[in-house]
Amino acid sequence: MLFASAVPIESGKTDRYRGLARELQPHLGEYAALNRRFGVSRHSFWINHGRHGDLGVSVYDISEDGLARMRQREWEPDDSAYDRWWLGFVEDVNGIDMLQTPTHLAPPERVFSWNVD
Repeated sequence: MLFASAVPIESGKTDRYRGLARELQPHLGEYAALNRRFGVSRHSFWINHGRHGDLGVSVYDISEDGLARMRQREWEPDDSAYDRWWLGFVEDVNGIDMLQTPTHLAPPERVFSWNVD
């Protein structure tokens, strides 16, 4: 199933968000393992440029079970280099301390879906 998430990018941090693939490179093994654990088969990041600033948009192709586990925040960060980097990246780019505050206040609300039969 597809799942999308959008969070504001802090002012002046769009270029760092744009460089995500380069920063993620040393952590690809851990990133891939985390995605496998949550049933993610595809994950892409986008920038939506709006009148009120930029949004970081993540689109996942994820299993229903994986999405339910993600919403329950089954991932508990440890002191690995990947987790330290990821938590720091999100706090710097999106202004969110994931250890204190959930990224979203509630799960996304689907209002419409269309598929080719």
